[in-house]
Amino acid sequence: MRALLAFLLLAALSVPALAATQADAEAALAGATQAEAGAASGNRWIPTEAALKAAKAAINREAWDEAVAQATKARSLALRSVEQSQEQETAWHDAVIH
Repeated sequence: MRALLAFLLLAALSVPALAATQADAEAALAGATQAEAGAASGNRWIPTEAALKAAKAAINREAWDEAVAQATKARSLALRSVEQSQEQETAWHDAVIH
């Protein structure tokens, strides 16, 4: 019984993860693009733009998993740039001596 259980556990671990589809890649890119649009033009980060470009290139090559990974990275960076922009709007006030 233990041998069967061990075999089933090993078999379950060796099953590859489901691959991303074209729809997954396009949805991830759309989310990243929307997040990037939220960043003001002066607050866009170069790494975000590079990740978006890489995601688009991966979609063109039909490398769906890579496209999702790059788009996810781009979305995360875009959201952080928006966060930084909002923080900087008020940070100057805290630095001013009253």
